Amino acid sequence: MEVSGKRQDKLTHSVSHGSAEDFVLFCIPCDRDGEREPAKGFCTTCNEHLCKTCYKHHKKPAPLRNHVLLDENSMPTTPTVQLSQDNFDSCDHHQDEKQKYYCRDHDIVACSVCVTLDHRTCKVEYIPKLSKYILDSEELNELMAEVESLEHVCKLRIKRAKDEIKAISENHDKVIKAIHQFRKEINTLLDDMETIVVKDAERISDKKRMHLKSLSTDIEDIKDETVKKQVCLDNLIQRNCLDKLYVEMKVAKKRLVEMKMKAKQHSQINNDETVSFVKHQAIIDVLEKYKQLGEIVSVKSSDSENVAMMKDTSIPPEDQTLNLEVVEDINVKSASDSNKCDITGIEVIQPDKIVVCDYSNCKVKWYDTEQKKTVSEMKLNNSPYDVAAITYDRFVVTVPFDKCVHFMSLKNQHIVSDRKVNINETCRGIAYSNDKLVVSCNEFPGKVLVLDVQGKILQSFSGDNRMFCRPQHVTVNTAGTSIYVSNYGVSVKQLDWQGNVINTYQPAQGGSDLRGICELNDGTFLVCLDQDSDDNLRRISDSCKPCKITINEKLGRWYPRAVAYCKKTRKLYVSYSETNEFLASCSCIKVFKLE
Repeated sequence: MEVSGKRQDKLTHSVSHGSAEDFVLFCIPCDRDGEREPAKGFCTTCNEHLCKTCYKHHKKPAPLRNHVLLDENSMPTTPTVQLSQDNFDSCDHHQDEKQKYYCRDHDIVACSVCVTLDHRTCKVEYIPKLSKYILDSEELNELMAEVESLEHVCKLRIKRAKDEIKAISENHDKVIKAIHQFRKEINTLLDDMETIVVKDAERISDKKRMHLKSLSTDIEDIKDETVKKQVCLDNLIQRNCLDKLYVEMKVAKKRLVEMKMKAKQHSQINNDETVSFVKHQAIIDVLEKYKQLGEIVSVKSSDSENVAMMKDTSIPPEDQTLNLEVVEDINVKSASDSNKCDITGIEVIQPDKIVVCDYSNCKVKWYDTEQKKTVSEMKLNNSPYDVAAITYDRFVVTVPFDKCVHFMSLKNQHIVSDRKVNINETCRGIAYSNDKLVVSCNEFPGKVLVLDVQGKILQSFSGDNRMFCRPQHVTVNTAGTSIYVSNYGVSVKQLDWQGNVINTYQPAQGGSDLRGICELNDGTFLVCLDQDSDDNLRRISDSCKPCKITINEKLGRWYPRAVAYCKKTRKLYVSYSETNEFLASCSCIKVFKLE
């Protein structure tokens, strides 16, 4: 049974009225292919409505040349129904019989043989008799609705599958790009390491070469003097100047002893040891241990792409106490500093390298924790405030009064300026995550900006005065899903990437000067309170709930400001002042070990 049109209203309603206006006629051949084209003609032979295209080409095939067509003005204006015995399917059990009967008890169609053998006591009806009322049935309406619904769901699933296939390809490209980038970083690191050892070899060789050139000059002088002495003695002998000969003989004999001694020294130096290159066994061991650059793992879409920074389950969870052990105090003051250091920002670039912002001396400093010295520093026109790592040797610094962020890198034992990007805001705290920079600005009104790595502002969150008072430091959790902002004197705000406040941490006593904030291995956060208190390092969960923390010794009067954490060494770096006076400098950095 084929229906050549579909009604705009419910099928039962249209049929009951029986008016032509209740129907919208569609092309039957196109409808079979899943398309809906309005009917513009009719084939009396096929008993089907046709669209303009099908009408035009209907009689071109040889078997259809004798079909009779009616144009749009002459065609039927109501759907046509074809009923034919040929439309009945053959029975699965009796191939020569057609399924013309319907058993209500079993809700199946059957042939006459099946009815006689298996449905003798059932309520069986003849299908052609039932089909007369099918257009008015609610069952058909419900079935058509379900078919349309299923069709819609399938289309959505197909689209989703195509989107996921595309996402897989994009993810694959991103992974390959990350692998190539890591290889480039390794190559750069190896190039730097090679440059250092080559320079050492050149320095030693140049030193030996210059020394030997100097000795060669001395040898030449000895040879020349020896020749002169020999000529002088021969001349005196030939002239029979015995007195003069005697004097020259004694002088020459004494001088000859000195020249022999010097020549002997030259001989010893020439037999000196040569230099050779000794490979670092640790590097060989690493290359032999790891046969590939990394590994490919599956992570949830909400997880961070940086799997190496996933939570370390060896650290106690947030409902247990975290213990801090004081390791040492380090001082980053250099001989060229004109003021006392004021460390307002710290970042761990590599396990043994930290970069600090010295606000009062307008400097960015690179401190080596193994050598325990400042390796390099860069003087700026204005004071830097905070720093965030981008890669193992690249970082970005905020300069509030220049209203810019400054991109820098570590190369050949020096801090190198790459470029500056103006953002026209008094920027303070900064964090990096997934090719984005998050910057806090504490001009009125306080706001948080999201930038790309080219410095283009993507989003700006300001809210009202209750959202931000004076936002200071910022960080992004490892999963890359939330932004945490320390709001000076008020609270810590957890935001999503649309700027919505998800959770808030408010110290119990209120009015606390909240400063630096960083994430620990277990996903909790450490917050600095610049106040006179025994618990001025606070630990909070990722949902801003207080967590327990202890320090293994009394620290006396200290006021923490900036904080950074190395997840590999599990060391915490906290800059602090010994007084809470206004504009007091944070001259020292206290190092803790997480137990």
